[in-house]
Amino acid sequence: MSSSLMGLLREAETATGTPAQLERIRQALLDSMAVSLDAHAALPKVWARVQHAPDMQSLWYLRSDVMHLLCDHCGEALARDKLNQITELFRGHLPKAQFASSRRQR
Repeated sequence: MSSSLMGLLREAETATGTPAQLERIRQALLDSMAVSLDAHAALPKVWARVQHAPDMQSLWYLRSDVMHLLCDHCGEALARDKLNQITELFRGHLPKAQFASSRRQR
């Protein structure tokens, strides 16, 4: 029982990352969206959600919203390429089981 508890604690710690790692991923998500936005248009709602996401887990789940926005602007193939690069930034900062689930979805 204690080994499973320790495993959960390690996974929770891994899911947080450092503030610098969190900001690196946040900026990558924002940058990916910025190239497809019109300078005169209002920012999409997902932009604010990425800016204010409190932790790694929140950013992880926002990837699907970013993917949707990118698909609308640059097509699915390019959007998937961009998001795959960003997904790699999460490696080592999420529980392994969660990271593996993104691979199965491809």
